[in-house]
Amino acid sequence: MIAHRDIEDMIARFKTALPGWWYTLGECERSCDASCAPTRDSADLALIPFDERFNSGFHCDLPQPSTLADALEAVMSAALSAKAVARKEVRP
Repeated sequence: MIAHRDIEDMIARFKTALPGWWYTLGECERSCDASCAPTRDSADLALIPFDERFNSGFHCDLPQPSTLADALEAVMSAALSAKAVARKEVRP
C-alpha cells in the first residue's frame, strides 16, 4: 500500500504516463476512489472504437484500508493496459 504522503509522487507519475488525461480522486470511510480518461484534446480519444472506457473513463473503488495514491495507481494501470491492447488492434 502506498502511504498518503506519496500522493504527489503518484500524481506526477500519472501525468508523465498519461499526458493530456484528467483524473479525479475521492475518499470516505469506506473507500478510496479514482477515475480518469483522456481529455478531448488527447490523441487517445482515437482509441474509443477499441474500448468505450476511453470515452466513459476508467474507474476504481478500493475498499478501506487504501489510499488515494493506491486508487490513482489502479486506474492508471488499467488505462495503460487498455492502451497497450488498443494499440495492438490499431497496428495489425
